[in-house]
Amino acid sequence: MQERKIKLETRLQVRTTIYTALVTALSKKKKLHFYLSLNLFIFCSTVKIPVYEPNIPEPKCRADLIKHWINLSLDDRTSNKVLWITEDGAKVTRMTDDITCPVLDRPERYEYTPQVLCKEGILGFRGYWEVQFSGWVVIGVAFERSGRRNSEGPCGLGENEESWGLEWSGSCYQVWHNGHGKEIGGIPHYTTIGVYVDQPAGLLSFYAVEEIEEGEGGPLRKEVKLLHQIRSSFKQKLLPGFWVGTNSYCLILKKEE
Repeated sequence: MQERKIKLETRLQVRTTIYTALVTALSKKKKLHFYLSLNLFIFCSTVKIPVYEPNIPEPKCRADLIKHWINLSLDDRTSNKVLWITEDGAKVTRMTDDITCPVLDRPERYEYTPQVLCKEGILGFRGYWEVQFSGWVVIGVAFERSGRRNSEGPCGLGENEESWGLEWSGSCYQVWHNGHGKEIGGIPHYTTIGVYVDQPAGLLSFYAVEEIEEGEGGPLRKEVKLLHQIRSSFKQKLLPGFWVGTNSYCLILKKEE
């Protein structure tokens, strides 16, 4: 028994040594791809992916959207050091740049952009989620292999061709992609945003979530108002993400029972 234990420990040490040597030998760009491939393998091994039904009608109301609800959690390995992840990976907060989180430098971490991505991505199915926010934020999605380091060019959501974002500037909403912004006029401030992605169909929609009264004196229920819809070719996995300004936060909401 003792001899068998020693053999197992030796095998583990050898595998660890090989793994460490492989990672050390890789460039930063290749390291990121290596980590992403490893994470994809783990994700596919542990998470049940929804079955994609083609040619179904686009959602018209919140009841249609929540059929595609997915649970998300923030990936602290991608989080910039000025961001704080709390509430079991559901909330990201940025106070001031003088207050930083003690983190290790990793190839998948945003080097300068105060941004974080989620662990879960959308590839081959539809997904919907809702986010409560306060302050200046950009809520959006990015390709899994989009840049994270300053040497790779602009990395903020909507600043490059591999990401899309909805910004609340403090006075209006704007949609961003590849460095170009479009203002959405005539929309008041909402504290909750819904995001819907149909990755195979190349559809990305942003919604304002509001509470409306059912009849005079009736109960309140949540409904959505379409803010903007984007059609593109999403050839990679899309990761939900958040770009957070100072004294601001984003909170990923849980599905109501």
